[in-house]
Amino acid sequence: MKASKFWVLIFFIILLLLAFSDEKQPSVLAQSPDSEIYVANNQSQCSGKSQCFFNDDPDKIESIALAKAIDFAKENNLENANIHILSPYSIQTDQIIIDYPVNIIGENDGWLSTTSGTCDQPMFLVQAEVNFQNLHITDGSCSNPKPSRDLIHVESDAEVRIENSTLENGKNAIVHKTSTGKLVVQFCEIKNNDQHALLSENTEATSELVLIANNIIDNQDDVQVVCSTNTSADHNFWGDNFLPLQARQACDVHDSKILGARIHTLQTGVAAALLTLNATYPSSDFYGLSARSDEQTQLYVINHQTSMPFADSSARNVTACGNYFDIFLPEDAEPQQISLRLTYDKSEACTQAVQTMSVCGSGQPKTFPLMWYDPKTGVTDGWDYAGNSPQSEAGNIFAGQQVVCDFDSKEIEIFLDNDGRPNLLNDLEYTPMVVGFEVSAIYAFSVNENSFGTVSVNWATRSEVNTSGFRVLRANTGEGPWTQISTTVAAVGAELQSHTYQLNDDSIDPASVYYYKVEALFEDGSLQQTIGPIRIITLSPTSTVKPSSTPYPTRTLRPTSTPVPTRTPTPFTTATNSFKTFTPTFVTNTPRSTITLLVTDTPTLAEFEKPTSLRPTETIRPTSKPGNILEKKKDTNPDLNSLLVWGSILVVGVGTVIAIYLSKKSR
Repeated sequence: MKASKFWVLIFFIILLLLAFSDEKQPSVLAQSPDSEIYVANNQSQCSGKSQCFFNDDPDKIESIALAKAIDFAKENNLENANIHILSPYSIQTDQIIIDYPVNIIGENDGWLSTTSGTCDQPMFLVQAEVNFQNLHITDGSCSNPKPSRDLIHVESDAEVRIENSTLENGKNAIVHKTSTGKLVVQFCEIKNNDQHALLSENTEATSELVLIANNIIDNQDDVQVVCSTNTSADHNFWGDNFLPLQARQACDVHDSKILGARIHTLQTGVAAALLTLNATYPSSDFYGLSARSDEQTQLYVINHQTSMPFADSSARNVTACGNYFDIFLPEDAEPQQISLRLTYDKSEACTQAVQTMSVCGSGQPKTFPLMWYDPKTGVTDGWDYAGNSPQSEAGNIFAGQQVVCDFDSKEIEIFLDNDGRPNLLNDLEYTPMVVGFEVSAIYAFSVNENSFGTVSVNWATRSEVNTSGFRVLRANTGEGPWTQISTTVAAVGAELQSHTYQLNDDSIDPASVYYYKVEALFEDGSLQQTIGPIRIITLSPTSTVKPSSTPYPTRTLRPTSTPVPTRTPTPFTTATNSFKTFTPTFVTNTPRSTITLLVTDTPTLAEFEKPTSLRPTETIRPTSKPGNILEKKKDTNPDLNSLLVWGSILVVGVGTVIAIYLSKKSR
């Protein structure tokens, strides 16, 4: 009887222990969550990712995955939480209120839209420190009210950044509400919005708005950006034939600080970056450009790819062997020197053309094909060689900069300081500098009387981009009048292939003075380039042949100016460590009456290959372990259930021993 009672007692003890073991334990995830969070439309998209939230039904704010992810970061006090949007993703009807500091990062193409036809609220209302990155934000099909909903409203007292993103097809893309925080919008493409790309309603005197290095195009209102106080909107592309003064209202912006071509568009945002420079070049370049500085500083780099900046106002005979860039400093940057490297290996044809004896092989930096353009003050005459004095009347008083060709790496390096042009103070602080590559048309011209009564006119080209032909003109004085001495000579060269030409003039008188020049013509018949004039005195019957030539082109469109002594550039201490000075030894400079071709074939330009990395920086994310949705992480502490089970076994064992003992005693 006593034994029976004892076993009943043991049974109830075991039940009690098991009851405690069944109680819900505190979640390990809630105690130590990861800062990497994922958002998806449905559960299947979350496969293999922990801390992944997906949309639920019905369509309520608490069912929206992105809202749940923000709440999760907030509830767990996560610092620097990264919320990754698994594209494509839709936020359904309700606006997303972001009231906790997070980074919202798009994955793949970063597509983020809505599935609702009700659009009386913006997609996002930002009230904290938030960074939008790599997103493609677009409105859904709104029907009430029409035509669209705003994409992002910002009313934060902390800094908000919208970077490397595309914002399109909304009502207003961005509305800056009254708040004290700073708003930075950079490296974005903002297009096709029904009203404004950006509408600022902020009247706070302490707030700041920076709009820089964006494509702002095809937004329906003529005034694409409306600013209020403390706004900077320089260095943007506003669309073809749009000046910023026409496209904005109440913004601090200057027409001279305009990007002259569209920034190359990526899946999200544009190919632009703010590089941090150190004493050494980085291991990888930015679309063919890298930079360094002995002083740590920053540099904006804009990649236009094949779109030539200011094409309508500059010379048209530019052949690019790399991407076109805009390069400029932040307003508060004051470095003393910056070095740049730009590649020229767009194609084998480019490599051959750049490395010929007439270009980089000459050993003369003024012929190295690194070009720059001054759109503000016209210091350059269209596109000018950076290693030579700027060739306009206003610019030829300045020296060029130190330029080096490196055949091994297929790069051209330029050392920028505040001496000569382009320099840091004038050209990389106020005026955007554009660097490209050019191979000019006519580069050599000579006139020789080969025999009595016959003058030979010779010229050579490096490139014949859009060139239809050449005219040879003659006059009795250097000022003219000029007469064309033959039919137009047809161009037979190629875009990156040189060619030599000769025309014999036998309609001359002996012992007379003549002047000759050659004009290159565009395909539409307009003037492309002029070289000359060259003066020659023809032979009398008893004279010998005296050749006359000029080794370099003379542009008649430029006024003659007083020569200025050439500045000897101060060498950079690191230049000789980075590059070897090229001394050509494979060609003997023997005077010739004709020009020897250095590029013998007719290469075809290949499409420029996009770099494998589309962005200068990549967010480093911890590798997620496969698991279920919101999988609990294993704890190294002993499991409470195991302890309870072993405790129950111990109690049963002890009870059994006691029961046997009592049974024997009762006998």
